[in-house]
Amino acid sequence: MLFGREKLNFAKTARFNYELDTNEGLKTALKNLSLRRGEMSKGSYLTEMLALFNREGFDLSLKELDMLLLLRKKTDQILLEQTNKPCGGRTNDDE
Repeated sequence: MLFGREKLNFAKTARFNYELDTNEGLKTALKNLSLRRGEMSKGSYLTEMLALFNREGFDLSLKELDMLLLLRKKTDQILLEQTNKPCGGRTNDDE
């Protein structure tokens, strides 16, 4: 049972990625937050990150933010793997 909570959808995921790539104010704020990471607990770090996204018009829960960050990380890994493959689509690990 979802209790009326909206699931992540393609539009929300695409907007999240678009904002991460193009919103200079958000990128600067996230960079500044990451520089303070060592002096913060994980909970306060994530709470501040969530506040930054919500300030930009996102209506995210902490769980949704975590899922979006995970999807972003996995997508980056897939793209890096594809970039590192030779034209034949094989890596040195395939041999």
